[in-house]
Amino acid sequence: MSINLRLFTIVVWLGVLANWAFGVWAIFFNTASLLDTFGLGAVPSTIWIYNYSVLLIILSCFYIPAAHDPFRYEANAWLLIVCRLVPASTFFIGVWLGFMPEGFIRLGIGDSTFGILELILLIRLRREAAAMAPAPPVLA
Repeated sequence: MSINLRLFTIVVWLGVLANWAFGVWAIFFNTASLLDTFGLGAVPSTIWIYNYSVLLIILSCFYIPAAHDPFRYEANAWLLIVCRLVPASTFFIGVWLGFMPEGFIRLGIGDSTFGILELILLIRLRREAAAMAPAPPVLA
């Protein structure tokens, strides 16, 4: 197993575990304490965070095949990056436009960090695989 594949697997699994921890905390424990602990700021209602957490846990399950084999599950591998960077951008934009408290930048930083690391590692994996592939035969 190459170092890039090992790192990709580790980063994806760390992201999955972080998502599950966030989701379990919001669903089964006190959502308000989650907001306080991470310094996310006050929100008028926490029901949307509960719903978001359910979807986050389900979405994270689709990352697992890519963590196991990003070449076989290439669509999952690329989509997990999109599913990190799109929410990160919505957190940044939401704070900038005043729809979300400033603390939500922390969630954007977390998602974008995972997304950018996964993107870099996936690109390196693809380059590594292309370099190891046999050259096509030359037909004269």
